[in-house]
Amino acid sequence: MSRVKGFYFRQIAAFVILGLVIIGCVPSESMAYIVDSDAIKDAASTRAADMESVQRVLESKVVSGRLEKMGLSMSEIKARLDKLSDAELHRFASQVNSLLPGGQLEIIIALLVIAILVILILQLTGRRVVVK
Repeated sequence: MSRVKGFYFRQIAAFVILGLVIIGCVPSESMAYIVDSDAIKDAASTRAADMESVQRVLESKVVSGRLEKMGLSMSEIKARLDKLSDAELHRFASQVNSLLPGGQLEIIIALLVIAILVILILQLTGRRVVVK
Protein backbone atom coordinates (compact mmCIF):
# COMPACT_ATOMS: atom_id res chain seq x y z
CA MET A 1 0.00 0.00 0.00
CA SER A 2 2.83 2.40 0.79
CA ARG A 3 4.40 1.62 -2.60
CA VAL A 4 1.20 2.76 -4.32
CA LYS A 5 1.07 5.97 -2.26
CA GLY A 6 4.72 6.65 -3.00
CA PHE A 7 4.19 6.07 -6.71
CA TYR A 8 1.24 8.49 -6.87
CA PHE A 9 3.08 11.00 -4.72
CA ARG A 10 6.01 10.98 -7.17
CA GLN A 11 3.69 11.45 -10.13
CA ILE A 12 1.90 14.37 -8.48
CA ALA A 13 5.22 15.94 -7.47
CA ALA A 14 6.49 15.60 -11.05
CA PHE A 15 3.36 17.34 -12.42
CA VAL A 16 3.65 20.15 -9.88
CA ILE A 17 7.33 20.69 -10.74
CA LEU A 18 6.55 20.62 -14.46
CA GLY A 19 3.78 23.18 -13.95
CA LEU A 20 6.07 25.48 -11.98
CA VAL A 21 8.75 25.26 -14.68
CA ILE A 22 6.21 26.12 -17.38
CA ILE A 23 4.86 29.06 -15.37
CA GLY A 24 8.41 30.26 -14.70
CA CYS A 25 9.23 30.26 -18.42
CA VAL A 26 6.36 32.61 -19.32
CA PRO A 27 7.58 36.22 -19.47
CA SER A 28 5.86 38.71 -17.23
CA GLU A 29 3.84 41.57 -18.65
CA SER A 30 6.06 44.15 -17.01
CA MET A 31 8.64 43.89 -19.76
CA ALA A 32 9.11 46.96 -21.94
CA TYR A 33 8.30 46.64 -25.62
CA ILE A 34 8.71 48.94 -28.60
CA VAL A 35 5.44 50.64 -29.47
CA ASP A 36 4.53 50.79 -33.13
CA SER A 37 2.62 53.59 -34.82
CA ASP A 38 -0.62 51.58 -34.84
CA ALA A 39 -0.75 51.67 -31.04
CA ILE A 40 -0.44 55.46 -31.12
CA LYS A 41 -3.24 55.67 -33.69
CA ASP A 42 -5.38 53.39 -31.52
CA ALA A 43 -4.80 55.66 -28.51
CA ALA A 44 -5.88 58.69 -30.53
CA SER A 45 -8.96 56.90 -31.84
CA THR A 46 -9.77 55.75 -28.30
CA ARG A 47 -9.67 59.34 -27.08
CA ALA A 48 -11.90 60.40 -29.98
CA ALA A 49 -14.37 57.58 -29.22
CA ASP A 50 -14.43 58.51 -25.53
CA MET A 51 -14.96 62.18 -26.39
CA GLU A 52 -17.78 61.22 -28.76
CA SER A 53 -19.57 59.12 -26.14
CA VAL A 54 -19.27 61.92 -23.56
CA GLN A 55 -20.55 64.49 -26.07
CA ARG A 56 -23.50 62.24 -26.95
CA VAL A 57 -24.53 62.05 -23.31
CA LEU A 58 -23.98 65.76 -22.74
CA GLU A 59 -26.22 66.61 -25.69
CA SER A 60 -29.21 64.78 -24.22
CA LYS A 61 -31.99 67.04 -23.01
CA VAL A 62 -31.96 65.87 -19.40
CA VAL A 63 -28.22 66.24 -18.89
CA SER A 64 -27.90 69.54 -20.75
CA GLY A 65 -30.84 71.01 -18.83
CA ARG A 66 -29.32 69.95 -15.53
CA LEU A 67 -25.94 71.45 -16.45
CA GLU A 68 -27.58 74.72 -17.47
CA LYS A 69 -29.33 74.87 -14.07
CA MET A 70 -25.90 74.48 -12.47
CA GLY A 71 -24.64 77.46 -14.50
CA LEU A 72 -22.38 75.70 -17.01
CA SER A 73 -22.49 76.45 -20.71
CA MET A 74 -21.52 74.00 -23.43
CA SER A 75 -18.36 75.98 -24.23
CA GLU A 76 -17.20 75.76 -20.60
CA ILE A 77 -17.89 72.04 -20.53
CA LYS A 78 -15.98 71.54 -23.80
CA ALA A 79 -13.01 73.50 -22.42
CA ARG A 80 -12.95 71.38 -19.27
CA LEU A 81 -13.16 68.15 -21.25
CA ASP A 82 -10.22 69.20 -23.42
CA LYS A 83 -8.09 69.63 -20.29
CA LEU A 84 -8.63 66.01 -19.17
CA SER A 85 -5.89 63.46 -19.77
CA ASP A 86 -6.59 60.33 -21.82
CA ALA A 87 -6.96 58.13 -18.73
CA GLU A 88 -9.28 60.59 -16.99
CA LEU A 89 -11.40 60.98 -20.12
CA HIS A 90 -11.66 57.20 -20.54
CA ARG A 91 -12.69 56.75 -16.90
CA PHE A 92 -15.26 59.54 -17.23
CA ALA A 93 -16.63 58.11 -20.49
CA SER A 94 -17.04 54.66 -18.96
CA GLN A 95 -18.92 56.17 -16.01
CA VAL A 96 -21.07 58.36 -18.25
CA ASN A 97 -22.08 55.39 -20.41
CA SER A 98 -23.86 53.92 -17.41
CA LEU A 99 -26.15 56.97 -17.35
CA LEU A 100 -27.71 56.15 -20.69
CA PRO A 101 -30.95 54.18 -20.54
CA GLY A 102 -30.37 50.65 -21.74
CA GLY A 103 -26.64 51.04 -21.24
CA GLN A 104 -26.49 47.72 -19.40
CA LEU A 105 -27.77 45.65 -22.29
CA GLU A 106 -25.00 43.06 -21.93
CA ILE A 107 -26.03 42.33 -18.34
CA ILE A 108 -29.67 41.93 -19.32
CA ILE A 109 -28.76 39.54 -22.14
CA ALA A 110 -26.51 37.51 -19.83
CA LEU A 111 -29.30 37.19 -17.24
CA LEU A 112 -31.76 36.07 -19.92
CA VAL A 113 -29.33 33.44 -21.20
CA ILE A 114 -28.80 32.13 -17.65
CA ALA A 115 -32.56 31.97 -17.06
CA ILE A 116 -33.09 30.08 -20.32
CA LEU A 117 -30.32 27.63 -19.43
CA VAL A 118 -31.85 26.99 -16.00
CA ILE A 119 -35.26 26.36 -17.53
CA LEU A 120 -33.74 24.05 -20.15
CA ILE A 121 -31.84 22.06 -17.51
CA LEU A 122 -34.98 21.73 -15.41
CA GLN A 123 -36.92 20.50 -18.43
CA LEU A 124 -34.25 17.98 -19.40
CA THR A 125 -33.99 16.54 -15.90
CA GLY A 126 -37.77 16.26 -15.56
CA ARG A 127 -38.01 18.51 -12.52
CA ARG A 128 -40.68 21.13 -11.94
CA VAL A 129 -40.72 24.35 -9.99
CA VAL A 130 -44.01 24.89 -8.20
CA VAL A 131 -44.76 28.29 -6.67
CA LYS A 132 -47.44 28.19 -3.96
